[in-house]
Amino acid sequence: MHSPRDGGRTTGEQESIGRVIGQRDLAGLVDGPGPWRARLLVLILRVTLIAGVLVYLPSAYVALAKGLPSIALAATLALVVVLTLVLSPGVAFRWSATFYCLNFYVLGVALIVWFRPMSQIFLFAVTTFTTILLGLRVGFVSSILCTLTLLAMGLIGWAAPGVLWPGRSVDLTSWGVITLSFALVNMVVTLAIGVVLAMLDDALEREIGARVSLDRERTVLRTLIDTLPDIIFTKDRQGRYVIVNAATLAQADVAREADLIGKLDSDVFPPERAHDYLEGDRRVFGGEELRNVEVRTVRADGRTTWHLTTKVPLLDASGAPTGLIGIGRDITDRKRAEAERSHLLSRLQVQIERMPLAYLTTDADFRFTRWNPAAERLFGYSEAEVLGRHPFDVIVTEQSRADMTRIFAEVVAGNMDAHVEAENRTRDGRTITCEWHNTPIIEADGTFAGLLSLAQDVTERHNLEHQLRQAQKMEAVGQLAGGVAHDFNNLLTLINGYSELLLADQQLGAVARASAQAIREAGERATTLTRQLLGFSRKSLLQPRVLDLNTVVADTSAMLRRLIGENIILSTVLAPRLHHVKIDPSQLNQVLMNLVVNARDAMPSGGRLTLETGNVMRGAENEEGAAETPSFAHAMLSITDTGGGMTPDVMARIFEPFYTTKPVGVGTGLGLAMVFGVVRQSGGSIDVQSAPGSGSRFTLYFPAVADPIPAEVVATEAVPDVSGHETILIVEDEENVRELLLRSLARHGYTLLTANDGHDALRVATRHKGGIDLVLTDVVMPHMGGPELVTSLRTRLPAVKALFMSGYTDDAMVRHGLLMADVSFIQKPYTPLALARKIRDVLDDVPEAGAIRAH
Repeated sequence: MHSPRDGGRTTGEQESIGRVIGQRDLAGLVDGPGPWRARLLVLILRVTLIAGVLVYLPSAYVALAKGLPSIALAATLALVVVLTLVLSPGVAFRWSATFYCLNFYVLGVALIVWFRPMSQIFLFAVTTFTTILLGLRVGFVSSILCTLTLLAMGLIGWAAPGVLWPGRSVDLTSWGVITLSFALVNMVVTLAIGVVLAMLDDALEREIGARVSLDRERTVLRTLIDTLPDIIFTKDRQGRYVIVNAATLAQADVAREADLIGKLDSDVFPPERAHDYLEGDRRVFGGEELRNVEVRTVRADGRTTWHLTTKVPLLDASGAPTGLIGIGRDITDRKRAEAERSHLLSRLQVQIERMPLAYLTTDADFRFTRWNPAAERLFGYSEAEVLGRHPFDVIVTEQSRADMTRIFAEVVAGNMDAHVEAENRTRDGRTITCEWHNTPIIEADGTFAGLLSLAQDVTERHNLEHQLRQAQKMEAVGQLAGGVAHDFNNLLTLINGYSELLLADQQLGAVARASAQAIREAGERATTLTRQLLGFSRKSLLQPRVLDLNTVVADTSAMLRRLIGENIILSTVLAPRLHHVKIDPSQLNQVLMNLVVNARDAMPSGGRLTLETGNVMRGAENEEGAAETPSFAHAMLSITDTGGGMTPDVMARIFEPFYTTKPVGVGTGLGLAMVFGVVRQSGGSIDVQSAPGSGSRFTLYFPAVADPIPAEVVATEAVPDVSGHETILIVEDEENVRELLLRSLARHGYTLLTANDGHDALRVATRHKGGIDLVLTDVVMPHMGGPELVTSLRTRLPAVKALFMSGYTDDAMVRHGLLMADVSFIQKPYTPLALARKIRDVLDDVPEAGAIRAH
C-alpha cells in the first residue's frame, strides 16, 4: 500500500527523507514499503548475523555431537544467507526482505521437522518479520503460508507416521489445536503489527511530506533572498548572524556565508560601523521598530554607500524578542542623484538670484510663488510683499487687464508659450513697458500648475526706437532735400544772379526794376528755405568758429527784444567763465531766432522769456540720441518761456520736418527741424521739457573746446574793389550757369576762358598760350570732376589757384574728395557780387578766405 508513493520520489525528496531518518543516500534501498523499513532491515540483518554467529557455534557442535549433521548444515546455510545480504547493500530492499523471511521460513520448517511442533516459534517469527518488513498484506500471506505448512506437516505425520518424525506418530487432534492456536495468534499479531505499522507509515509519510514541502519552500525562499538586490539578514538575541543573503555578504565585503554566520558585527566590521549597527539592534530589542532609516556606510575600498534600512524584532509565542530581521535597500544612486539635483537647484537658485531679468512664478491661480531680486529692482516690491498675490493686484495696469486676462486664458488653454509687451506699474506709481516671456508649468499628468515668466524693462528701448524712427524720417527728408539741392541751387544761382545783374543796370525802368526786385526777394526767400532744408537734414556746409555763448546772447538781445515785442519780458542769466564752443555763427543765430520766435508765438498774451547759459558735465550722444559715457564738459544754452506748453503727442513730433501747430499759411514747419539738424551737425544735443500749462524749455548742449576766441577782423565801410586783370578758367557743365558767370565776371576786367567739363578744361588750358591764375570749377561734373581737374592742371601749372563751387551737400563733397583744409569753396546759390568778392579773396590770398567745414 505504500510502494507507489515511495518508489516514485525524486532524488531531492529522497535526500530530504534521508535527512529526516538519518540516512543520506537511500538510492539502492528505497524500493520497499517504507524508508524506515530499509534501515530496520539493515539493523535486523546485522543483529541476526552477530546473534547467529553466537548461536551457530554451540548449535552446530551439539547437532554434530548428536549425529544430526543436517541441522548443522541448515544453520550454516541460514547464516550464509544472512551474511550474503549484509555484504550486498546493492540488493533491492524487497528482495533482501524476501530472502531474509524465506530463510527464516526454511529454517523454521527444518526445526519443526527436527524438534517437532515446539519449534513453530520460528514460523511465528517469519510472519512477524514479513509483516514488519514487507507490509500487512504480505504478512497475511506469510501467516497463511505458515499455518498451512503446520497443517500439512501434521497431516503428513498423522497419515504417514515416521516420514517426518521417525518412530513417532502425530495426534491429529492435538496437532489441529496447536495449528489453530498458531493461526489465531499469528493472525492477531500480524494484524496488530500491520495496523500499527500502517499508522506509523502514514504519520511518517505526512512528516516526510511536510519536511519535503518545507525544504522546498526553504529552497525557494533562499533563492529569492539571494536573487534580491536588497540586503536581507536575521540575527539572534545576542546579535549573531543567522541568515544572510548574497547582498549582505557583498555589503560586508566577505565571500562566504561561513565568514558571517554566527558572528557579531564587531567580528566583521570596523569599530565605528559595528557600533552604529549594534546601537540599532539595541533599539529593536528594546521594542522599537526602525523603518526606512537612511544609513551611510564607508566601505573597505573607500566607497561611500547609502542604504534605506528597516529592522524589526522576531518575537516568540509570548511576544519576547528572540532575534531581528533586517532589510536594506541600496539608495546610493538615488542619494547621488539627489545631491546632484540639490547642486543643480543651488546653482539655478544662484543664477535666478543674479540674473538681470525679472524671474517670476505663479501657481495655477496665477498667484505669485517666486520673485527674484531683479523683479524687486524692476517693480519696487519685495518678494514678501507679492507672494500669494495676483498680478492684477500688484503690477498690471488697468489698461492692460483685458489683454493679460486673454493671454492667461490662452496659456492655460493651449499650454503654449506667450511673448508679449505690456504696460506695468511700479510701486512708486510709474508706468513702464515690459517685455514678457511666459511659459506654462505643466505637471506630469498634463495639468496646468502655474506660470513661469521672465520680464525686462523695454521702456528705454521703446524711446530709442521712437527716436530712431524719428531720425530715420528726418534722414529720409534730408536725403530728399540733398537730392534736389544741386539742381535747385543751380536754378537759384540763375535767378539770384540775373536779378542782381538787372538791378545793377542803371537804364532799367521803374516797373522793370520793381519786377527784378521782386524776383530777387523771391530768390532770397527760396535760398533761405533751401538752407533750412539742408540745416535740419544736417547736409549744409558749416564754417564753425570758436565762440562764447554769453557774447552771442548779449549781442543778439536787442534784436531779440524787438522781435518778441513789448508784452514779453526778456531776461538773461549768463554764467561766468563759460566754456568756449565751436559753431557756425550764422547758423547759431538762426537757431536762436527760430527758438525765440516759437517762444513768442507760444505767449500771444505776453509772458517771460529767459535765456540762460551754464557749464555742465554731460555724456556724448549717439545718432539716435542715446547717452554714451564717459561724461565731459559742455556749454549749455536754454530758452524758457511761460506759454501754454505742449502735450506729449506734440512733443513727440516737434522736430519732424513740415510739422506745425500753427494755422495754414503761417510757418513752414521747418524751424525746429532746422534747429535740430544744426545742433546735431555741430556735435551738440537738444533736450525739451514741457507740459500743458507749464511752458516749455529748450536746452542746447555743445561740447566745450579749449581753443581761444580769435580776434575779430574789423571790416571797412568802403565797398571792396572786386575787379582784376587775371586769367580765370571757368569750368561749369550747366550752360546757363556758365553763361551767367561769363556775363557777371566780364564786368570786372578778368580774362575768361570757359569749358563744359574737366576734359574740355584740360584741352582749353593746353591751347591757351598764356598763364592761368585761377580755376573756377564746379565740383561734380560728367567724365571728370573738379578736384581731379585741379590735380591734373597743377602738374603743368603748379601755381594755379582753385575756387570750387557746387550746389551739392557735404556728402557729395566728401565723395568727390573736396573737403580738405586748403580748399576754397563757395556754395550755390550765390550772387555775382559775392562770387566776385570770393574770387578776389582767393587771388589775393586773404586769410580764412577758403576755410570751410562740413559735418
